[in-house]
Amino acid sequence: MLSIGVSQFGISIVYGAVPGVLLALQIEDLAGDDKAKVLSLFTLLGATAALIAQPLSGALSDRTRTRAGSRTPYVLGGSLLAAPILWAMGWTQSLLVLGILYVTSELVLSAAQGPLAAVLPDQVPIEQRGRFSAALGLGILLGSAGGTALSSVLSSNSPLAYFIVGCIPATLTATRLFVTRDPDNRAAPHAPREQAGTRWWRTFLVSPRAHPDFWWALTSRTLTYTGFFTVNAYGLYLLEDHIGLGDDAVDMVPVVAGLTALCICLSTVPAGMLSDRIGRRKVFVCSASALMAGGLLIPFASPTLAGYLTMTVVVGLAFGCFESVDNALLTQVLPRSNSYAQDIGVMNLASIAPQILAPALAGALVAGTDSYALLFPLGAAFALLGGLGVLRVQAVR
Repeated sequence: MLSIGVSQFGISIVYGAVPGVLLALQIEDLAGDDKAKVLSLFTLLGATAALIAQPLSGALSDRTRTRAGSRTPYVLGGSLLAAPILWAMGWTQSLLVLGILYVTSELVLSAAQGPLAAVLPDQVPIEQRGRFSAALGLGILLGSAGGTALSSVLSSNSPLAYFIVGCIPATLTATRLFVTRDPDNRAAPHAPREQAGTRWWRTFLVSPRAHPDFWWALTSRTLTYTGFFTVNAYGLYLLEDHIGLGDDAVDMVPVVAGLTALCICLSTVPAGMLSDRIGRRKVFVCSASALMAGGLLIPFASPTLAGYLTMTVVVGLAFGCFESVDNALLTQVLPRSNSYAQDIGVMNLASIAPQILAPALAGALVAGTDSYALLFPLGAAFALLGGLGVLRVQAVR
């Protein structure tokens, strides 16, 4: 199961390096004063591509039978396809071409994401999912922080930065073939024909009446992630303009990323293990969301570098706890045992949709107020509502 965290780390390197730093800097050079609007548009389009790719690849993965299992072909294949796309992004000087390449990279990497997450309910007993969910969450968060730090160090050489970032997921996801292989599933039965029916799109629908816990968990995650990305999506610009660092902001990005990584390490694994030990999930998720909300308000009250770094510590600890335990909770409310990847692909919309909603909403707010200050209370409000939403889940303690 080590390969879950390793593979996720490799993919998340891209998510931390590209939209937060490399893409933001390219857009700043090419779009000038319109940088926030263009970044918001690119993020919207990229997240929309991911929104489509994850459930579809999940559905295909559930029906795939190979010697390497049903998940590895998509995880490794998506990572390999992303590499040349990312390399090309480092050389383009056109906003249109950059946007097309970025959206395509999001499409293929997201096609790997859903099948990878399905390994957790596939192979891990419920009573152990907290710790393995922590490994998955640690891969996401450390990969994102590591990608941010790496891209900041290499930001002066965009082609080199994109080349290295593109190689990492392909290399690390290949460990699934050599270290901890998925079992050969060629003899496994397929889902019943009547489940697919004649209208394939109906298999993606989950009834709120029959499965309310699934929808409450999805709503809770959507709100909490929206709170996080309302602020996180504009990290570089917040340091430049709200905190007032100007051109020195890019030098502070790896410091923030390193601090985030440290806080993640301190909270993710202990939270997952403790959640398994006491057999409870909701108290961790709710508390983490509330702590995140409080942390996001700090730079609003204190728009200084010290205030921003304090927020980084608090939100990093909170989000590490949230990510590890909430992933375990989500696997316990999946409605169908023979379509884990498809249902996780639908559930992952709660992680992807905020990447559409939050930057777009934040960009409109910044454009309307000519200030970044209101992003902090808006993000805090969403995070707090997310914590309250998980209390409605009944099947998980």
